[in-house]
Amino acid sequence: MRCCGSGSRRKETQVRVLILTCNTGGGHNAVAAALKESFESRGAGCDVMDGLGFISKKASKFVSKWHTRFYRRYPELYKAGYMSAEKDQGMDRRDGPVYRYIARGARRLGRTIYSGGYGAVVCVHVIPAMMMTALKQSWRDCPVFCFVATDYTCSPTVGACTPDICVIPHEELTEEFVACGIDRESILPAGIPVRRVFREQGDRAAARKALGLPAEGRHIVLMSGSIGCGPMGDVAEELDIRLEKGDFASVLCGSNKQMRYALELRHLCRVEAVGFTTQVALYMDSADVLVSKPGGISITEAGTRGVPLLLADMVGGCETRNQEFFTAHGWAESCPPADMAAAALKLLPDEKRRQDVVSAQHRDFDGLAAERIAEAVLARCGK
Repeated sequence: MRCCGSGSRRKETQVRVLILTCNTGGGHNAVAAALKESFESRGAGCDVMDGLGFISKKASKFVSKWHTRFYRRYPELYKAGYMSAEKDQGMDRRDGPVYRYIARGARRLGRTIYSGGYGAVVCVHVIPAMMMTALKQSWRDCPVFCFVATDYTCSPTVGACTPDICVIPHEELTEEFVACGIDRESILPAGIPVRRVFREQGDRAAARKALGLPAEGRHIVLMSGSIGCGPMGDVAEELDIRLEKGDFASVLCGSNKQMRYALELRHLCRVEAVGFTTQVALYMDSADVLVSKPGGISITEAGTRGVPLLLADMVGGCETRNQEFFTAHGWAESCPPADMAAAALKLLPDEKRRQDVVSAQHRDFDGLAAERIAEAVLARCGK
């Protein structure tokens, strides 16, 4: 396949890096932003693009729309589909239907890489990583290819990819990734990248003042992800009834306007509904307990920030694996989605348990994954 023109790629003194994300929720874009910060701080040129768009704009919109719809409305179907894919060994084959469909974007991607003079491509989602794998098979002068896993497990189809550098969230996951087909020599246990704001030392009083929240009282924050999912209405109502005088809660609804509107219609006294916000780090600082679905990126941000964390597996799939990994290391407590309110209220007065969780997080999260990845990629480029 000659998708990239003839001759060698143009030479530039500055390394140019292309980061490929996927518009299926805000987490992958946040990882891309964190990596962009680190590459640019090292003098590299850096662009971020939607990997799905190389298949077609329609494919990007279709996948993003239905991913959001299933996530919010049909979590059991989403979970069943993931578990089925996890058991299907054919998902990791490069001659399978999923791989063949996604590889259709490789030719267009190759032209973009060539014309942009990129010396490295970093994929923060498996879909563009599969395109890069197809491209690597047919392009002898393919640039450095790095894949960044954003869940604490080797997700289906990852084993079909052949990155030069495979970044995994933790060294304990090495054997799992190798068993799925990833070359051991390519594995870099650098962690999941987070933006610098999550590494900064937070201040509870300052955060509450900035957010317009009461200075006194204990605060429960419920995060439903950037998409907004889970039984937040019932949880909020139970908290509104059971919270002690002076205590309060905030529900971060993400982009789910229907969730926010439904919560506002309940006219709750102690619980506020918050729409899409860029102030997540401040809400973490303000919280005495943070209740979250176990998305790999958001819980890594919480672990880096250092916050008493309670996980409720509302969607399943890879998030089940994330929750298991976090609770096994003491980085979070967990509960069934139906028990979120009760579990949060139980954890709220348990100062020792909350501090134990934060201490474990401070021990194991340094927030420097993006820096380690940038250094490894640029070293591979010879810079």
